[in-house]
Amino acid sequence: MAGKGKLKTTGTYKGKSNKLGYGGRAAQLKDQGVPGGVIGELARKAQAAPGQKNYHGSRKAAKKS
Repeated sequence: MAGKGKLKTTGTYKGKSNKLGYGGRAAQLKDQGVPGGVIGELARKAQAAPGQKNYHGSRKAAKKS
């Protein structure tokens, strides 16, 4: 992340909210070229990965089962 640019933490990015756990911050990192494993590690550290307390992603998969 160093030197790649700043993350926007308010509003939206490509239709995803930049609030913690909603996907916008991860989308920004992905577009900056950060590997998925690093993004996942950052999400787990912030408790924002799927199944953790700060994750707020789509609930569609949960409704199907």
